[in-house]
Amino acid sequence: MSERLPAPDVSRFPDLDDRHVRIVDEGTPLARIFAAGGRHPTTWNGLRSFGPTSSRFDHQPPPSHDHPTRRVMYGAVAVADRQGVVYPTLKTCLAECFRDRGIVELRRDDPCYTQFRAVRPLQLLDLSDSDWVTHAGGNAALTSGPRSRARPWARAIYRRYPTIDGVFFASSNIPNARAFALWERAENALPARPSLNKLLADPGLRPAIETYAFELALDLDLA
Repeated sequence: MSERLPAPDVSRFPDLDDRHVRIVDEGTPLARIFAAGGRHPTTWNGLRSFGPTSSRFDHQPPPSHDHPTRRVMYGAVAVADRQGVVYPTLKTCLAECFRDRGIVELRRDDPCYTQFRAVRPLQLLDLSDSDWVTHAGGNAALTSGPRSRARPWARAIYRRYPTIDGVFFASSNIPNARAFALWERAENALPARPSLNKLLADPGLRPAIETYAFELALDLDLA
């Protein structure tokens, strides 16, 4: 039986220890997929102010509407696991963006894949490779259980730790891969331009996308 995530009790949240904070060094590759078209287009460095949505670590308070002072961006980070292997960020992003739909749509809303490198170190609360969750009274369902129960934790973490830039966590779709949710505090860490920014429909990405879609058991819509 899977664990049920309790409601957050901020009184149990420990003072931050170095072991609880994942420092993502300046220059570490970060990546995300975003919609450049459709009803709600954004840019490679755009943080979403509308929320909370169905995403796991939206820190906006309900009900859902525009929160100009609380913005969020999700993506994947290229860090080595205990065996020294760096999981491909494109594969992580495809899983995070399309696993719920079961199909990678290369053209709907003009999805783009972007890579960039932070211009300063990011301080992220480590929810998967530290014991913070245990000390805080939570469990693994924070990163793998129902997202609706994780969002109150995101709001509590945001209030309790005003110096962190966001959270660092294991992808619920690929446990070996690491992902991030950056909050507006991290906006000044974003570079002036990305190191890569391509439409998913770009022919140069096609071989990797086809391989990763097959490995993730995702259909591929080429229309």
